Amino acid sequence: MGDFIAKYGIFSGIGVVILTAVITRMISRLRRDPRAPPALLHPAEPLDVEVIPLWFQVSLNQQIPDVRVYVQVVNYLSRELRLSDVTATYLRPDEGPPLENIPANEYRILPRRSWQVTCRRTLLDAEAKALLALPWRDQLSAGLEVRVRGVARKKPIALYSGGLVIRGWITGLPSHPSITHGPTG
Repeated sequence: MGDFIAKYGIFSGIGVVILTAVITRMISRLRRDPRAPPALLHPAEPLDVEVIPLWFQVSLNQQIPDVRVYVQVVNYLSRELRLSDVTATYLRPDEGPPLENIPANEYRILPRRSWQVTCRRTLLDAEAKALLALPWRDQLSAGLEVRVRGVARKKPIALYSGGLVIRGWITGLPSHPSITHGPTG
C-alpha cells in the first residue's frame, strides 16, 4: 500500500487537490440526485414551539369532578409568545372514555423559555359515570392530542401535537385498595 501512495503521490500537493475535487463532486451529485434521502435534501426546520406532556389527573372524589392535563409549552423563538389557545383536544386514559376539549387560559411565554400550562374542565355526568366503572390502578397512561395557537409579534403560531403519551391518575375510584368494605353476611 505504501508503495502505491509513494508511486502515485495521492497525498502530495496535486493529489490532495484532486481528491478534494472528487469528494466535492460526489457530494454535489448526491444533493442533486432525486433518489437521495430527504435528509440530505432538506435539513430539518427549527421548531418555534413544542408541547411536552407532563401528567394528567382526573378527580372523581370532589364535589364537582374535573380533569386536568399538565403540559410544558416551550418557546424556541427569540421573541415573546402570546398563546390565545392551548387545548387538550383529546385525552383517552387506558380503558376509559375519551375526554375532549379541555381548555387552558391565555399564557405569555418569554423568549427561549418554557411554561407549565394547565388545561382543566369539569367532567360531564356521563364521563364521570364511565370513569367510576374503571378498575383501580396505581397509575394510568393515556393518548393525548394538544392544539396550541398564538402569536409572536406578528407571526402567527399554530401547532397540533397528536400521538402523545401521558401518564396520570384517577382519584376517587370506588375500587381503590384503601377502601374497605364491611363484612358480607
